[in-house]
Amino acid sequence: MIPLRAKIVAVVVAVAVFVFILNMVRKKRLKEEYSVLWILLSAFLVVLASWSELLVGLTRLIGAQSSNSVIFFFGFVFVFLLLLSFTVRLSKAAIESKEMAQRIALLEGEIDELKREEQERVEGFSESDTVCREDTK
Repeated sequence: MIPLRAKIVAVVVAVAVFVFILNMVRKKRLKEEYSVLWILLSAFLVVLASWSELLVGLTRLIGAQSSNSVIFFFGFVFVFLLLLSFTVRLSKAAIESKEMAQRIALLEGEIDELKREEQERVEGFSESDTVCREDTK
């Protein structure tokens, strides 16, 4: 059984994390999509801290020797999910970056072609203007 003082400290810390995350989202320092895992973690910590029988039940269910190992296990799972989430986002960003670089290269090619065409038209126009002036003399 978890002592009352430890329960109170755990609940206060979990609620503080929850409020901190919500405040960061409110101030636009953390996007909502990134905050989901953190909010779920803090809610899970509040539940575990206030309902110690759940922690004991999870310990028995998993077959662990102590509640501490269960907490570390869930911490490891959380970090794993966080890393997986960031890896997926990083992969998506890399693909989008490559596609944008390709689009930019194509647009730069089109701009160069348009500049070349414009230059040829200007040179052709000035040559025909010169020919017209010579004809009128």
